[in-house]
Amino acid sequence: MKLRLLLFASFAVLLSCSDSEEITKEDWAGKPVAEWPDMVFTNKIEFVDTTYTELGNAFLIDTGNDTLVVTCKHVFLAFKHDELMTIDPGDGLISWTAGMKGGEGKAVKFGKMINKDSSEEVGHFNTLKVRDWLIFEPENIPDDVELFKIRWRPVQKGETMYSYGWTHDQEGGSPSLVKMEMFNNPGPYYYIRTLTENVDNKGRSGSPVFDAAGHLVGIASGAEGDMGVVCNVNYLKKYLDNIEE
Repeated sequence: MKLRLLLFASFAVLLSCSDSEEITKEDWAGKPVAEWPDMVFTNKIEFVDTTYTELGNAFLIDTGNDTLVVTCKHVFLAFKHDELMTIDPGDGLISWTAGMKGGEGKAVKFGKMINKDSSEEVGHFNTLKVRDWLIFEPENIPDDVELFKIRWRPVQKGETMYSYGWTHDQEGGSPSLVKMEMFNNPGPYYYIRTLTENVDNKGRSGSPVFDAAGHLVGIASGAEGDMGVVCNVNYLKKYLDNIEE
């Protein structure tokens, strides 16, 4: 009986791993946070009549076929232009860049917005949270910047995740790390519990969310009541699949 149970357990492990990705921990994920490479930026968005500075976070991803720069789609909720009612910055956009907090050092210039959609209404956070990714082609890739690799396997309930980004009130320095755990998976996003104490969440939207191995699992989106909201990579995968077709 013990032998049969052992064989069954071994078979179950093989099945659980057969469709999963190989888990290789990123080098930086095993180091103290102070030794992490640059990997997070903050947005500066210039229109003909106004400029938004330090509006959420942005980061670069390695899709395996290309490098893209992403941020949260709900930044459109901050645009006060009456004509910007859809996910399309229009002709009034002069430039969209992302740099280090404080305005010095490395910066990424955004190129084509891949998922621009003049038929998609901006709406409210409750509708944006299911697709809270803005995806761009970068016009440049700064040296010595970490590109996030994507984990497609869903995060399991109780699994630890981390968010890394600047808050609105930080004047510079390094991004802050927040530890959390997945509480529920409704499908396109995760509800999370924050484990780090005394967290300032203002301005953290768009921060990369990754697992213990340093693999990207989502983007910091917002909060509902006592739960944080992380938009997972399902929507991102949809657009990457379209790009590769």
